[in-house]
Amino acid sequence: MFSLQDKLQRAARKGAAFSAAGLLAVVGGAFLTSAAWMLLTQLESQLFAATVIGCVYLGGAAIALAIGLKKPATPEPLPAERAELSPLQAVVLSFIQGFEQGRKRQPPR
Repeated sequence: MFSLQDKLQRAARKGAAFSAAGLLAVVGGAFLTSAAWMLLTQLESQLFAATVIGCVYLGGAAIALAIGLKKPATPEPLPAERAELSPLQAVVLSFIQGFEQGRKRQPPR
């Protein structure tokens, strides 16, 4: 289908694009930080500006850490009787089970 050279070229392009995006994001963050510093020092003191900017970066780091520490959901393994079914058989079985559950449901009063 695709040769190894094509896959390597696509991976290199993707890596270069992500690297460029990361570099541009860092430069943009630096400019936004300096703009926030200038604005906050005009409104309040330098100590206040440093505190606000530090809290923003610390909050962003805490959010990134929480996202990074979140464990991905692990799918439940299929029961032994379902593991041997073809995909079409599994769909039909699921449909029948759902139909049976709907039929057993009590009507609202």
